[in-house]
Amino acid sequence: MSDETQSKPKAPVKKESFIQSLLSLFIIIFSVFGFKSSILDANNIPSGSMLPTLKIGDFLFVNKMRYSFRMPYTEKELVRYDDPKRGDIVTFDPPSEAIHEEGVEISGGAKRRPDQLPIIGKIFAKRFVKRVIGVPGDELRFREKSSLTSRGDFVSYTVVEFKEKGSTEFKSFRPTPVPHGKELTDLDNSNAFGKALFVEEKLGFKHFVLEGETDSNNRSKFVRSICTDGVCKIPEDHYLVMGDNRDDSHDSRYWGLVPRSSILGKALIIYFSIDWKDFTCRFKEIPEENTYESVEKELLSGAELESRCSGLERSSSDILSYAYASESMLDWFKRTLEFRIWRMKIRWKRIGKILE
Repeated sequence: MSDETQSKPKAPVKKESFIQSLLSLFIIIFSVFGFKSSILDANNIPSGSMLPTLKIGDFLFVNKMRYSFRMPYTEKELVRYDDPKRGDIVTFDPPSEAIHEEGVEISGGAKRRPDQLPIIGKIFAKRFVKRVIGVPGDELRFREKSSLTSRGDFVSYTVVEFKEKGSTEFKSFRPTPVPHGKELTDLDNSNAFGKALFVEEKLGFKHFVLEGETDSNNRSKFVRSICTDGVCKIPEDHYLVMGDNRDDSHDSRYWGLVPRSSILGKALIIYFSIDWKDFTCRFKEIPEENTYESVEKELLSGAELESRCSGLERSSSDILSYAYASESMLDWFKRTLEFRIWRMKIRWKRIGKILE
């Protein structure tokens, strides 16, 4: 190699300017949130209304193109090519009657809905996840039935009977009691204690349902108001949705039907699941029998309780949800570092589960 070649100066490397880097970052962020708002959304499950199908701490992908295509960032429906089917797990913008406790604090102590916030509120607005039970044209009947469980005791079961449009016959989802196994040992929901496990049949698949001793009439305010002679007729472009945890679900039985335009997507797959034990840290473990008596035997006390639960978490389950909601970010961070990380468990077997 000649000296001339060796001494030839290298071309200067063109450095990306700060403005170019900022613009690239903005484009990436804009694209990601556009994808989230109209194609594939990610939701976490904070409540027990869909137990045991969806457990507190589940993270799931939602197919937002399953039924229609919406304009990114606005959720304005551009093309509709399908409708939800009976049994689908859907996400939707909840009716105003259902979000009285879900507001966003603003100045003066007043509240407003998350989707009233500009653009960002649309992306991160509160969504509900429930199962479609009644579709347009259906006639539904609700009956409280004393049902025998796999344990040999009885619970009050909300039996749903439906008559499809054009049919003359009422059908049911044929609830069948099944043994608990380990399905209820990692629910992180003390309200599930004592409940029994059933299986219901939908279109070509089966799913779990939780039922307990509580009569659900106290949640049937809406049903009683629209049913004529005990039969509820579902109008066009509306759907009746319920949670799989029938005793602990704030759903259509209480606040009414969901308009088709409010349904945003279909739950697709669980991509991660973690049991933080926020509501059950006071218990060493949850027995498979899931009876009140068996669970009470697992209560911790003394130093073992103090090492596992913060002072807040030792409160009764009735006030924990409200306490967590008012907890500051700093307190949450301290509680997570001191207690939550050391007791949490990843539900490895749930990762990758296709939802039906």
